Amino acid sequence: MPPRMISMIIIGFFLVVNFSLFYSEILPRIRSGLPPSFNIDLADEAGNLRPVVNWKVVVKGEEFLKLRTGTTLVDGAEDEFRLWAEYSPPSITRPKISRDFLGLKSMRNEFHVHRDGDMLGLNARLQVESLKNVDFPLAIQISGDVSNGVLRPLVRTESSFGEREFYIEPIDVPVTGAVFQPFLPVNRILGLYPGRSWKQPFFDPLSMILSAGIAQGGLEQGVGSVIAKVRGETDLVMWGGKKVRCLVIDYLGHDLESTVWVGEQNGMVIRQKNRLSESMEWDLIRLN
Repeated sequence: MPPRMISMIIIGFFLVVNFSLFYSEILPRIRSGLPPSFNIDLADEAGNLRPVVNWKVVVKGEEFLKLRTGTTLVDGAEDEFRLWAEYSPPSITRPKISRDFLGLKSMRNEFHVHRDGDMLGLNARLQVESLKNVDFPLAIQISGDVSNGVLRPLVRTESSFGEREFYIEPIDVPVTGAVFQPFLPVNRILGLYPGRSWKQPFFDPLSMILSAGIAQGGLEQGVGSVIAKVRGETDLVMWGGKKVRCLVIDYLGHDLESTVWVGEQNGMVIRQKNRLSESMEWDLIRLN
């Protein structure tokens, strides 16, 4: 046995180190008002089978697009993942509403995250053929990495105006690393309870496409912050042939409204409705 003084020093050092770890790493994640972190399932963390989730996007009662989401392990990194969402036209002919509002050719959104849920970066690629019933081929790519808690996305556009490249306003990323992207539905959201609320930065590449000045190197919408709140009452949603009791999250921002239905028992996101304008809503419905 070491002398009593040495034992006290060792114990004191142990307590200081663990208190410091709790204060800097754990307390910020459980503090009220912070958004839930990204959740990586154990199978994803272990690098095992990561099934693709299929969705359908319904607009005005008709299937508008197909959506696939999934989690991919980053090559050469055992603890980093990409959460991705890929949109494509449905197998049937796209309804007239796509032409009237947005002729979307393709869209892929990605979050680069650590296994503990912290966000490391993002990437989005979109191609459109028309905007609001006007032929206007436009390609846009938005990418950025998180550094010292700040994300500064770089935007590259290609259109009839030529190629443009510019940075948009930096985004402060919360300690939990979660940025809300309404068109990248996550697999699960854990830690919810009725009445929980938080403020969260959001990033919406589709709204950027609709911004009048983006093709010319400007931006009027698509970034900002939202207030999220879990409704006090749960909701029963038909899914998989049965009624599932869900917690419902409402996200409200100056140019964004979104509602997310989350399974009360397992935290699985089964539906997400995004309001793009007074007359246009995208209803993202999980199929498996």
